[in-house]
Amino acid sequence: METSFSAAALDSYAMRITNGVAMLGGILTLPALFLYLSGLLVAGVALTGTIIAIAIALTLAVWLTLNYAVQPVAYVVTSDTLVVRRRWARALRIPFKQILGVSFAGALADVPRFGLRWSFNAGVFGYHGPFQLDPYGKVFFAATNRERLVAVARYDAPPLIISPARPREFVETFREALLKSASAEQDAKPEPSR
Repeated sequence: METSFSAAALDSYAMRITNGVAMLGGILTLPALFLYLSGLLVAGVALTGTIIAIAIALTLAVWLTLNYAVQPVAYVVTSDTLVVRRRWARALRIPFKQILGVSFAGALADVPRFGLRWSFNAGVFGYHGPFQLDPYGKVFFAATNRERLVAVARYDAPPLIISPARPREFVETFREALLKSASAEQDAKPEPSR
């Protein structure tokens, strides 16, 4: 059994942040373009400023590309594993043995605007990586939309926060898969000898 749920579309906050960073990178290249077209690029100060602006723009482009690579595209529930498929990066696999439970995480909808103390990526192509949330502690985000958050509690790791396009259906399917996995594991255990 394998059920795939697509990731929710980017929310408005993530779209604004992503577009803003991309626009900033584009704007930083404009002075270099104008200096090149005017023929003033060979001047000492102009050349230094151009190199700095292009270096910053390239850094932003690399950062955008890396965040795009780890953006979740699907959440797959198999018979014994939760798989977070990402655009270009390797899939994140979490065996059911490491999972305590799953629930809706609507209380986190205000993240990252309120309660965010530390984060890896709070908005560019979604929300990725470890976060330190003021009232909740450490969590790991692999989400794209704050209005559709689902929390996956883990035994030895921070909770995983994801955002399937259909969160209610995902939670129901995932809970059923967890129960089936637990009952199959119980059936596989040998009975104690008397």
